Amino acid sequence: MFFNKKTDAVKKEYFSQEWMDEWLANIKKSDEYKKKGKDWNSPVVIQFKPLPDRFSDENLLGIYLDLQYGECHDMRYANQEYVDKADVVLSADEKTWIRMIEERIDPIMMLMKGNLKVKKGSLVMLATHRQAAAALLQTCPAYTDAPSSKELKKSLKEPPAVRKEHSKFVSTGRGINFDSFPMQLFEKSKKFGIWNPSDIDLTKDKEHWASFTDEEKTIIIHLSSLFMAGEEAVTLDLLPLIQTISKEGRVEEEIYLTSFLWEEAKHTEFFARFVHEVIAGDPDFESFHKPFYKKLFYQKLPFYLNTLYTDTSPLAQLKASGTYNMIVEGTLAETGYEAYSKMLSEHNMLPGLLEGIKLLKQDESRHIAYGLYLINRILDEHPEHKFTFENHLEELLTDATNIINELFEPYDVVPFGLEKEWFLDYAIKQFQHRMAKIGL
Repeated sequence: MFFNKKTDAVKKEYFSQEWMDEWLANIKKSDEYKKKGKDWNSPVVIQFKPLPDRFSDENLLGIYLDLQYGECHDMRYANQEYVDKADVVLSADEKTWIRMIEERIDPIMMLMKGNLKVKKGSLVMLATHRQAAAALLQTCPAYTDAPSSKELKKSLKEPPAVRKEHSKFVSTGRGINFDSFPMQLFEKSKKFGIWNPSDIDLTKDKEHWASFTDEEKTIIIHLSSLFMAGEEAVTLDLLPLIQTISKEGRVEEEIYLTSFLWEEAKHTEFFARFVHEVIAGDPDFESFHKPFYKKLFYQKLPFYLNTLYTDTSPLAQLKASGTYNMIVEGTLAETGYEAYSKMLSEHNMLPGLLEGIKLLKQDESRHIAYGLYLINRILDEHPEHKFTFENHLEELLTDATNIINELFEPYDVVPFGLEKEWFLDYAIKQFQHRMAKIGL
């Protein structure tokens, strides 16, 4: 017997032999898993670290599943032999595994958030089989009535009325708090954000462009098309957030946000100048905007930001800033710009574009810092929104990782050595870092 008997006959126990028998039976009966897992052919070990107290055999490390084309041919306790045999080893503590089972949390999302670790196998491969993993989890026996990821129903504040007059001013009252974090960011923006896109010399870029192959030109146009539309989108959609902060009388934050919008406008100008002077012609940029890219940048970003025109509640502000600062800037843009500048540096090409991206990255780091400040401030005041906000970010992270998949789909080999694994790994690490900063 591998587990100590600590429960009575009525109460069922997770990870017991009875629980595994029930799970295996559920898998065999699941048409959904047969459909979603038909391309999955990788034995998996669910590893426990640390080992639960209930394991009576210290040689056991977890549970082995022999998954083959929509079926599970074997399920048993796993020792080191089965860990070595498995193609995929996923590791977490017992509490995390139970939470995933009871709340039906997407396993790939748990990997991206760092709650679940890949000890063996490829993250890209796992992301490719995301639907199979989710369908497999749905068959897992759950011994609880706990609700799965649904929003908390909390009353929201009425949005403040449009300001018609002023009753007082901060500068003539308490005074501007120059030591506040927003004012520190404003000081940095005045020091490091004063650069002019039209001053960047693109002469060498034109020479390099003329020497590129068609495939090399295509990937640069592809990447540029994503950055161009992304920078324009955030320039267009930032205003409602600034107005919301203004209505709340947070003058230090509004002062900084004036530079925020100005910098986004410069980023839009910079890419427009690069395209006009270097790429020239009339490429079909929008042909590179695939369904998930459109879902995030054409729909969700403007939706959550412009919702603030009619709903300035704390939850609405969290969703707006989370979409903008955590996902669009802090996960996608930061990953894309890091990859772009790394590619340009390693191949010693397009120096004007590289200079602009380096300056742009400095601006974006301040934008992300403010977003984290705003989110932390709201969550400190309204901790009841943490659960709903975390679900919001999880949904958006799915869109972000699918945008990365879309980027690589058209290419068998991506020019300049760009790698999908690197993109996903960097993006997920940035997301995990931001989540830690806001205590989620």
